[in-house]
Amino acid sequence: MLHRSPGKLTWFPLLILFAAAMPATDIPKGWREFVSEEGGYIAYYPRSWHFLGPKLPTLYIATFPFSKVITGTIIPGWGATISIVPPPAGVTTISEWIKRDRAVMPVESEKSFTVQRPPPKPPLHVTEVTFEPIEGVGGVNWYFDLSGRLLVARLSYYKGNPKADRYRQALLDMVRLIAPLAR
Repeated sequence: MLHRSPGKLTWFPLLILFAAAMPATDIPKGWREFVSEEGGYIAYYPRSWHFLGPKLPTLYIATFPFSKVITGTIIPGWGATISIVPPPAGVTTISEWIKRDRAVMPVESEKSFTVQRPPPKPPLHVTEVTFEPIEGVGGVNWYFDLSGRLLVARLSYYKGNPKADRYRQALLDMVRLIAPLAR
């Protein structure tokens, strides 16, 4: 004979009810949504980041408000920016895009990896290119194909910034959540 504890049995229906009431989303609480018709994507970003381009067709956010933009360098020494943009005209593959970017920016490293995403979203295969700092500002580009749409997620910050790991985590979290716009 199976013995059941009354305490455990009474909690089970409550857990089912609680799970059913939970929203079916993986978007962290308080994150903001950005829709890019031009890029063909929906992106989400942390509320603590500031949207810098209200008239831009693609996502461009920073750890600082627009009023702190420094003319000529854009990024304050303690800040970072992330943008998600489609390829330039005429670019049809990720390798073409990387080759084009390599021609104007010196490369420090290049590697590929897969970003696992919450189901039912498929994993994203990313090519990461880290560029050598220019006037102290370095960056990393994550090139990927989102359901037939080529995109790059760009993170820029000053080399040696102690918050670099946090910025990279924000980039990863955003790429995990990005979704294609319905065509």
